[in-house]
Amino acid sequence: MPEKTNIQTLSIHLDETGKKVIASNSPEGSTAPITPEEFRLAIEAAGFGKYRINQSPVDSATAKYNAGEAFEITIGDAVDGKFTVHTDSQQMAVYLNYTLPLGGEPAQMQSIQNEAAQKGITVALDTEVIEQTLLEGGINILIAQGQAPVNGENGRLESLIPSMKERRPALDEDGLTDFHELGDILTVKEGAVLIRRIPATDGIPGQTVAGKTLPAKPGKDIVFASKMDGATIDPNDPNALIATISGCPKILKNGVSVDPVYTVKDVDLHCGNISYEGTVHVTGDVHANMTVQTSGDIYVDGTVESAMLEAGGDIVVKGGIFGSSELDLNQNEKFHSAVYCKGNCTARFAQNAHISAGQGIFIHDVAMLCELTAGHQIIVGDEGSRKGEIIGGSVQAGMLIKAKHIGSPDFLKTQVIAKPSQELLARHADTIKTREAAEHKFADLLKLLELARQNPGRIPPASVRAAQETRDSLNTEIEALRLEEIELQKEIDLSNKAQVIVEKRVYGGSEIQIGIKHFRVMEDREGGTIHLNEDDNISFD
Repeated sequence: MPEKTNIQTLSIHLDETGKKVIASNSPEGSTAPITPEEFRLAIEAAGFGKYRINQSPVDSATAKYNAGEAFEITIGDAVDGKFTVHTDSQQMAVYLNYTLPLGGEPAQMQSIQNEAAQKGITVALDTEVIEQTLLEGGINILIAQGQAPVNGENGRLESLIPSMKERRPALDEDGLTDFHELGDILTVKEGAVLIRRIPATDGIPGQTVAGKTLPAKPGKDIVFASKMDGATIDPNDPNALIATISGCPKILKNGVSVDPVYTVKDVDLHCGNISYEGTVHVTGDVHANMTVQTSGDIYVDGTVESAMLEAGGDIVVKGGIFGSSELDLNQNEKFHSAVYCKGNCTARFAQNAHISAGQGIFIHDVAMLCELTAGHQIIVGDEGSRKGEIIGGSVQAGMLIKAKHIGSPDFLKTQVIAKPSQELLARHADTIKTREAAEHKFADLLKLLELARQNPGRIPPASVRAAQETRDSLNTEIEALRLEEIELQKEIDLSNKAQVIVEKRVYGGSEIQIGIKHFRVMEDREGGTIHLNEDDNISFD
């Protein structure tokens, strides 16, 4: 309790209850007058500055003191700290209003917690904020919050396909812009995961400060498109789409498709060179100095002009394949219309072109000044057609070469060769060499295993097991190599029986080769079948 303070005869103190501030005066002669401000200073000096002091009684007491009158006047009182706890209209927040005490007792944390409990508030209060408010006071201080519901997220599709990059010109080795090379074409492999579905979520329920549950709105699920060419739902994961074929992916609404055929109008500087894992369909032309390379087939609806085509399958050109009449010394040879495929090559006509096919070459009209090489057969001219000329150049096939005419009235040199290809002979030789090496290794393993059988314990068991596994593996490999060797030998034998069929005429200047035998046509003659007879000499029947 503050001590009494006297300014001469003035005394400021509490009453018996300790709640009221009393100012009293017992004059003893004259005193110097004071102002109300000095009276206030006296109140503060007496330790009652934080109490609620009322100005009117202070003014009255000041006047009486200056008049030398005796008095005892209540000039103030002690006020305890006051608080209220309330919530917002949605019962999602709890607020505290707190008025600091004026000489009275501060509110207690427990009182505030009890008040909140009485009002049905069940969430935990922020005691740190409450403690700070008890020191500073404040209005609408947030001391607790409810939990708003979190609505579920809608289902969505996540593409796992690498972003399609814009095809741009690259710099060549000299730092110049190469408009032929515009970058790779995006492809996917069979079995690749293309899109993953992220299912909708149910959301998280909320709660008011009074403990009432607030339901969340679940998200909407998403369903894959019903029709997706080249893609399907993964049988091991209903939320994943996988490619059923290799090809070019295309994002659809709620799905994806994979096209095994990459389609382009023209192959030129606008399109750039094409390198693709699949089949390429050119609806127009392949222009000069351009390249198309693919692991599948190539279909060209127009023509191929001084360009290179390379396919792992077939090549079909509805128009012609032609190159320049003479090679530019500074020009890469591949642009002299070079066509390579592992399957068959078909074209309307070919001129100044190099065509190599693993199986067959089929030219509908004419092959002029070309270099044609096929593993099995070359046929120029359709059945029943008047056209079908091989004029100039060199034509070689392993089993059959057939045309309406070979050579030209101008005595133009035309080479026609029917014999096994160097590739076939090389494959046969490599197969024999590989088989023999495997057989030598197999024989060494048998010796090792026989030694182990006769001398138990001499060779570690682990080494014996490894040798047995290698022996079995080699045995399987040798058998496969023998079968491949037999098949290749059959193909070589057939090539040794190769023939050239000329339906109408062979012109002078033509050179026919069957195997290692040569026949030069000195003058025009009627067509027929050219082959090796029983004496291993060329026969023209």
